[in-house]
Amino acid sequence: MTEKSPEQIRREIDRTRAELSSDVQTLTEKVSPGRAMGRQVQRTRNAMTRAKERVMGSDSGSSGGGLASAKESIADAAGSVPEVARQQAQGNPIAAGLIAFGAGWLVSSLLPASKAEQQLAVQAKDKAAEVAQPVMQQAKAAGQDLAEGMKEPARQAVDQVRSTAQDAAGTVTDQAKQSAADVRDEAKA
Repeated sequence: MTEKSPEQIRREIDRTRAELSSDVQTLTEKVSPGRAMGRQVQRTRNAMTRAKERVMGSDSGSSGGGLASAKESIADAAGSVPEVARQQAQGNPIAAGLIAFGAGWLVSSLLPASKAEQQLAVQAKDKAAEVAQPVMQQAKAAGQDLAEGMKEPARQAVDQVRSTAQDAAGTVTDQAKQSAADVRDEAKA
């Protein structure tokens, strides 16, 4: 048997305790019903946000540098419209109408939304919230069911970890006592 000083034995015991404590903490956090519920709620929120962005469009990039590029786009479009219109209008009034329509559409898309458009957007958002409410309730119920279902396995896992930790602590204690006795015996010899 290798000779270990009492200090080395203490360090090994401390290290083993720290590892066990870390393992128990990690396992407890992983199987905690509250944490599992939180992860499920976050996944549901992310899915709802993605669905909203697909329907309503993303908020990112709607201000800031967008105003400068909108101003440049308007200036470019306004500068080129007369020349293009003159060329196309010669002998083709339908093309002139389409160009005018396109220019109007471009300008209207670059301008801020009117109050009526904002009201319609709010109404659409409210309607989406009404439609999403049953889905949210179902998700909440599913999360609660998940939490209920996780309580017993989590309790069993914690009990098993606690038992393993107690067994390991007992083993370490026994080994420490034996090593201390060996050191004492060798010191006397």
